[in-house]
Amino acid sequence: MTLETNLISEYLRTFPQKAISELSDFTSSEICEIIVDLPLEIICNVVNRLPLNQAGDVITKFPDELFIKVYKVLDPVRIARVLLEVPNEILETKVKLLSEPEKKDLDELASYPGDSAGALMDISLEVCRSTDFVSDVITKLRKTKAKSREIFVTDIENKLVGYLPVQDILCAEDEVEIENIMYKSPPSVNALSPKKEVVETFETFKTTILPVTHIDGTLLGGIKYSNLIGELQNQGLSTMASLEGASASENALSPPLFSVGQRLPWLMINLLTAFIASAVVGLFENTIAKITALAILLPVVAGQAGNTGAQAMAVTIRGLALREVRVRNWFVILFKELRVGFINGIAIAIVTGGAVYFWSNNLPLGLVMTAAMTMSMIIASVSGAAIPIILTSMGKDPAQSSSVILTTVTDVMGFLSFLGLATIFISLLGGG
Repeated sequence: MTLETNLISEYLRTFPQKAISELSDFTSSEICEIIVDLPLEIICNVVNRLPLNQAGDVITKFPDELFIKVYKVLDPVRIARVLLEVPNEILETKVKLLSEPEKKDLDELASYPGDSAGALMDISLEVCRSTDFVSDVITKLRKTKAKSREIFVTDIENKLVGYLPVQDILCAEDEVEIENIMYKSPPSVNALSPKKEVVETFETFKTTILPVTHIDGTLLGGIKYSNLIGELQNQGLSTMASLEGASASENALSPPLFSVGQRLPWLMINLLTAFIASAVVGLFENTIAKITALAILLPVVAGQAGNTGAQAMAVTIRGLALREVRVRNWFVILFKELRVGFINGIAIAIVTGGAVYFWSNNLPLGLVMTAAMTMSMIIASVSGAAIPIILTSMGKDPAQSSSVILTTVTDVMGFLSFLGLATIFISLLGGG
């Protein structure tokens, strides 16, 4: 890099808020020219912090190779939201550079379920930064001929931090920063919140427009009260209370036969998996007969592995549902769960192994328990994350069947690791 590039890079890294504020005054072409040769980390940081419409203009002016690199690094929801600001003819050219899975991912992120807040939101909002001066905001309002009664305030990372009625801005001194006069913690809904929650939030806070955010607090758009009423009328819902109506899925008051139909198939599958786990235990019948303590300890291994897997599964399913992560992030997720499983496994295994040693006065048995617990918890943690990802990639609902598959994996692998190691070291355990 040249000296000038190094200086710009260091300035953006050391004083990001001030630097981004100054960059925002340049045209998109000028911003692109300034940052295009900087390290990828700095470029992505700039795109993340620029206003959405400006970020969209800048990213589509990148060379094709740089566009692909930035696309792969940026948060999937953020990049989808940025690209929504790009004119269709320009967007089509850039989307052609992506792989088919990436195109599918982008299509999914750019749309929301029909019954969600994201499907109702309008992406055009009056937005300003908390560091803006009143005079700057008034100038912007005049340029855009804003008709909204409220302006929403974001921080340097585009996260919603407050709001201001327009009349408050007009009455304030020109050189006052917005953060000093804004109202903090405005009511908002997540983009994947159901329509029922949107209605309840409107009723609670009596607002005319409700901001919609990503799970991390990034402002995505807003829902106007008038648009919500129009949507309800189009669906033939005369009152807000009618949103309490029945769903296609089971609820607490569903007819018994319907509930049976929803639950029985999965209970049958679960029964089959239980037989599979029992078959694994049967393979080590002779080992258990020689050392009966193994039978007592089996539930400990299986139970701890099951809980470990359930934790990883819950976090992963929630991340997929809220679009915190995508299937393409599988390696990062699994590697993280591998480390978590290893650390938790070591900690739990030491305690468990020590307890088994003091209980049985058998050091080899305690060591076998320690090793088996570590192995089973690592496998369970990785499996708990992998199963929902695999099901999602296959177009299946991970919430519906992940637990059944996970139970089988954790039981089988827990029994195999514990009984397998006991069989290998049976002579040391006192089993002849």
